[in-house]
Amino acid sequence: MHKTISNMSTLLPRIGIVNGGGDCPGLNTVMDAIVRSLHPEYEIFGFYKSFEGLKDHHYVKLDPSFTSRYRFMGGTFLKSTTHGVFAGKVGAGGLRLVDDEIIAETKKSYDDLGLQCLIVLGGDGTMVTACQLQAAGINVIGVPKSIDNDLDGTEVTFGFQTAVDIATEALDRLETTAYSHDRVMILEVMGRDAGWIGLHSGVAGGANVILIPEIESDFEKVAHFLRHRDKKNALIVASEGARIKNMGQIISGSTTSSEQKLGGVGDALADYLNQFEEFEARSTTLGHIQRGGKPSGFDRLLSAQFGYQAAKMVEQKTYGQMVVYNCSSFVSQPIEACVAKLKTVDPNGYLVSSAKKMGIHFGD
Repeated sequence: MHKTISNMSTLLPRIGIVNGGGDCPGLNTVMDAIVRSLHPEYEIFGFYKSFEGLKDHHYVKLDPSFTSRYRFMGGTFLKSTTHGVFAGKVGAGGLRLVDDEIIAETKKSYDDLGLQCLIVLGGDGTMVTACQLQAAGINVIGVPKSIDNDLDGTEVTFGFQTAVDIATEALDRLETTAYSHDRVMILEVMGRDAGWIGLHSGVAGGANVILIPEIESDFEKVAHFLRHRDKKNALIVASEGARIKNMGQIISGSTTSSEQKLGGVGDALADYLNQFEEFEARSTTLGHIQRGGKPSGFDRLLSAQFGYQAAKMVEQKTYGQMVVYNCSSFVSQPIEACVAKLKTVDPNGYLVSSAKKMGIHFGD
């Protein structure tokens, strides 16, 4: 770990790596793949706590002997933060720009270290900051990280499938209690503005009802659906950002970055159903368990390929672009295009339509 930046020249080109936003399964796998793909032709520096580490000269020199120790661990060995002067998200999922003075300080640190480029692993908030840095003269390559799978331009982000697997396993466990006690078991999962985790885990886990932000739900219609089933037990998946008729999204508080904290839709639905004699409902909030622990086999493979593709982009000097996965291929798209809008579930798309055809109710 270093706190000062050397001005000494080096024969090798230098690059930096940062990760921003919440932790996510696969972060360490991506960084290890980058380092193994570029070492020893490049000097590689990892900056602690996202862009804060670059600005404040807080970094570690990376090589395969270091990164391989963390390759399949969850979280991130570089630490991360959703706060500080680079916090890219604020309000109800909105984005904010970083002060020009902070950007200038960061650019100076980048120049002092003699970096050729900066590889940024992050979601929409982090990538908005990456766009600012690119405009300020810092060469940036993006890698899409999000358990919510809500970054546009890529079919899937690393970390998403692990979150789905965890939620699916939780549903498998809740189903046994639902059956044994003739209960309605509700699982609340993450998903502020995009219901990908709820939709995928709900279909994979055999849920009877799925509530997601993209489809306004009505508790009365959910109760009506459950009453007319031939079984008393049921499984319900509810995204934390699900929009409920006459209630909107349920706000449970605020974070230190002034972002509204969503949550409580599962408890609210359980309370509503428990008003009626025919229902006995219980709610479980999965919370941060979804983003913790080791990446799944799928995410290890995906993360390694994301990292390798980012390394290729370094060698080809493909800056201002983000690695994306499309049609079984790894290519790139401009970062600006990928953060222009969130990728959300299409209410009329194939997966929702097929789920409805199979008898899954969406509260609408």
